[in-house]
Amino acid sequence: MSTPISDRPKPPAPECASSQVGPCRGCGHPTHRYGLGGLPLCVLCTRQIEAWRAGRK
Repeated sequence: MSTPISDRPKPPAPECASSQVGPCRGCGHPTHRYGLGGLPLCVLCTRQIEAWRAGRK
């Protein structure tokens, strides 16, 4: 079972220009979303998805 978003720690602050910051599609916390290297999910949400995928194998 996954950890509820409200019980998780906040993801680390994005290390990019403020113009490239946007909300994570999973939890809504600010993340490097736009531009080169941007992703729709923050580090913690990405790890949660990867753990879920690994558990399905």
